[in-house]
Amino acid sequence: MEVADSIFQSWDNHEITMAIFLYLQKAFDMVNYNVLLIKLEVRGVRGIVLKWFLSYLSNRKQYTVLQNYESTLESVTCGVPQGSILGPLLFFIILYL
Repeated sequence: MEVADSIFQSWDNHEITMAIFLYLQKAFDMVNYNVLLIKLEVRGVRGIVLKWFLSYLSNRKQYTVLQNYESTLESVTCGVPQGSILGPLLFFIILYL
């Protein structure tokens, strides 16, 4: 059952209905690399694995293309890589560990 269907069914049954919606996309963009790496190290991630995470997050660049305009290449200094499998995991680590 979809969320909207559940809400409408509750209303039809005269039940109290409450919902909380969270938009986390910007939160993913705000993850600080240094804080994340420190948290990983405190939790026992060290040596080559920590260096792998550092390498994964370092020297990332991005640019925007809109029709015929292309922006300059800029360094990315925070945020987890969008669309990656590790992105949600790294976000979870920064929040809860």
